[in-house]
Amino acid sequence: MSLLFTKKNSIMPPAHRLLPAAAVALCLNACFSDAADARVTVISGSLGTGVNVRDRSYDQGQSGNSNDNQQKIFISPTITMSSQGVYDLISFQYTPSLNYDFVDDKNSVDHALNFNAQRMLTSRWTMSLTDNYVFSDDPEASSSTSMYSESESNPSNDTTDSESNSSNGTTDSISQDTLSRDQFGSKYWTNSASIRTSYALFEKTSLSGGYTYSVLRNDSSGNNGNDAYDEYDKHAFFTNLNHGFNAFWRTNLGLNYTRGLYDQPPTDSTLSTSSTPDLNQYGLNFGLDYVQSVRDYYPFQYIFSETQYDGDTRNNTQSQEWSIGWNHSFDPQTNFSIGGGPSYVKTEGLNGQWGYNAYFTLSKHYEHATCSLELSKRYETNNFSGTQDSGLTDTYNAQANLAYQSTKDLGFDVFGRYSKESQIDPQGQYYDAVTGIATETTTGDKTYDKDIYEAGVGVNYAFGRWYTASLKYSYYVSDGQLDSDQYDEHRIILSISASKELWRW
Repeated sequence: MSLLFTKKNSIMPPAHRLLPAAAVALCLNACFSDAADARVTVISGSLGTGVNVRDRSYDQGQSGNSNDNQQKIFISPTITMSSQGVYDLISFQYTPSLNYDFVDDKNSVDHALNFNAQRMLTSRWTMSLTDNYVFSDDPEASSSTSMYSESESNPSNDTTDSESNSSNGTTDSISQDTLSRDQFGSKYWTNSASIRTSYALFEKTSLSGGYTYSVLRNDSSGNNGNDAYDEYDKHAFFTNLNHGFNAFWRTNLGLNYTRGLYDQPPTDSTLSTSSTPDLNQYGLNFGLDYVQSVRDYYPFQYIFSETQYDGDTRNNTQSQEWSIGWNHSFDPQTNFSIGGGPSYVKTEGLNGQWGYNAYFTLSKHYEHATCSLELSKRYETNNFSGTQDSGLTDTYNAQANLAYQSTKDLGFDVFGRYSKESQIDPQGQYYDAVTGIATETTTGDKTYDKDIYEAGVGVNYAFGRWYTASLKYSYYVSDGQLDSDQYDEHRIILSISASKELWRW
C-alpha cells in the first residue's frame, strides 16, 4: 500500500494515478483464490454519446472563473468487469470521456474509475477494498448524489448498516467529500482508496473499522489563481461497535479521526488572503434503540465533533447533538421517521450557543413509482470542499423525489431541494463579504449565509435490444453574499448509449 502515500506536491501522469498497484494485487490474490468452477465472471461494454450544455449567469454580471458556460459534445466508452465467487466479489469500471467544447473550441478528456473488492475471510470476518478516481472539471462528477451520476458508476458505494452512524439516516463517518459547485470549470483530479473490515464477535455483536486516504489536486495545465481548488491530502480512520442486548434493545458506538493536510497556494495577488490550515478532526457517535415491534423503534443518538486547526489562523470548533426519534412502518411500502433534540456549538474565541437538530423522512413505494420527502436541520462540518467556504455550518435541508416507471422501457424522475447554510466562522473573502472590510485572520460573531435552490427532471427510454436514450434538465440557484456566489444555472444533458455483455465464463 506504499503507493497510497505519495508526496502532496508530486504530479503524476493520469495513468499512474488510476489505482494503487499494491491494492489491486492484494485484491486479485484474495478474490481469485477460489476454484474456477465456483466463479462467474462477466465483462460488458457500452458506448455513449450526447451533448452537455451548461449556462450560468451571475446577478452582478461577473464570473467566478473562465469557464462559466459550456456546450460540449462527448463520446464515453465504458468497460465493466465483475467476478463473483463463493466467498468474494470483485468489480471494476473505467469510463473515459472525450469532449469537445464549442464555447472555447477546445478538446478535453475526462476519466472515471471505480474498483471494489469484497472478501469473506471466515464465516464471521469480511474485508473490502475500494478505489475511486475522477479527472474532470465538473465537481459533481466526484459525488455519488449527483443527478448526473448513474448508479452503476459507483459500485464501491458499499456502506453497510454496521458502518452507519445512527438509525436516523446520517451518513457513514467516512463520508464522500463534496466539492464546491461554485468552482465548476476548474480542472481537478481526486482519488479515494479505502480498506474496511467487519468481524462478528457474537451473534448480536459486531466490530468494524477502516481507513480511507483521499487526495484532491488541480490539473497543472489548466488551473491557476482563483480557478484552482485548495489541494489536500486526507487520512480518515473509523471504528464502530454494534451490540444487541435482546430483542428490544440495541446500541452502537462509533469513533472517527481525520487528519487533513493542505497545500499552500502559490504567492499571487489574485488569490484570497488566507487558506485552510492543516487540521485534526475527532468524532464520536453513540446510539441506543428501543425496538417496540417490527413496525416501530425509537432511536436515541449523541454526536460529538471537534476540529482543531494547526496554528492560529483559524479558530477551533466543537459541536454536540442529542436527538430522540420515532421510526414507523405503516406497511411494507410506507416508512416514516421523525426526531430531534438540542445542539450546542462552540467556536474558539466566541461564545457558545444552543440550537437544535431535527429530521423528518417519509417514503412511499407504489407498483410503478417511488416518492420520498426529507427534511433536516443540523450542524455540519465540511473542511474538504476545496474552497474556504468550509468549517462548521448551521444547515437546513428539504428535498422531494419522485421516480415513475411508466412502462418497462420508459421512466421519469423529478426532484426538488432547498438548502440554507450559515457558516459560523467565515474566513477570507467570505468574512470580508459579511463585514465589508478586507482582513486576513480577524473573526467575530458573524455568519456567512447561503441559500440554494435546485429542481430537475429526467426521462429514460430503452429501445431495441441494447440502446437507451436519456434527457436530464436541472435548474440551480445560488444566493450567497459574495458576487461570485450569486448566480443561476441551467443544465441539459442529452445522451444515447448502447450496452452489451461481451463475455461470460
